[in-house]
Amino acid sequence: MQTKGWTNVKPETVEQWIGREEVQMIDVRSVGEYMEGHIPGAKLIPLDQLDVRTFEIDKNREIVCVCRSGKRSASACEYLASLGFSKVMNMDGGMSAWSGAISTQ
Repeated sequence: MQTKGWTNVKPETVEQWIGREEVQMIDVRSVGEYMEGHIPGAKLIPLDQLDVRTFEIDKNREIVCVCRSGKRSASACEYLASLGFSKVMNMDGGMSAWSGAISTQ
């Protein structure tokens, strides 16, 4: 589903992308939520820091934003799309819908 410059992606698809160099997973939850468990390889950039940390995100790679339920990550997608990021996706249902591997490191 195309929505204002970004799309939604199913958790099952995201799981298949773990470890792929062309995909960056950005976890926009709080530090505490991230430490409780996150998708392996996901980079923590809390939503309230995204505006000052966008330089850490490569515009040439696909970007998957993740949060607990999909709402904060949808906001992150909106923001990144407004800055001209063109390969932005929101993981449907967030970590609440995730059944794949979890990292706590």
